[in-house]
Amino acid sequence: MEPSAGSTKASDSMKKNDQIDNVLASLWQKNLPTLRERLDLIDRAASIAASGTIPEAPRLEAYNIAHKLTGSLGMFGYQQGTEIARKIEHILKAPTPKELTTLPALAKDLRSSLASGL
Repeated sequence: MEPSAGSTKASDSMKKNDQIDNVLASLWQKNLPTLRERLDLIDRAASIAASGTIPEAPRLEAYNIAHKLTGSLGMFGYQQGTEIARKIEHILKAPTPKELTTLPALAKDLRSSLASGL
């Protein structure tokens, strides 16, 4: 007995989803060194910002990294990481001393949200 058209379409869809998952997993592994560097940079900027101030150069660099993470983490299934990176990006866009002091905790939360993939 041949499978019905509906079950064949479902099977094809599952195969395509598996292929997409495999490509994403491969991309994640390939980009892990870059991701780790970006997290380290966010950590350094957060450490500087803990005092309530941050020089322009590290702020802009961390802002750009947070923006990239906001745009990419969700694609890999890290929705919580996306939200945390978005918060970091928002703070670094126009920081206030009080907001800057929250960056070390956010950086720690970001790394924790990605721990299963690091």
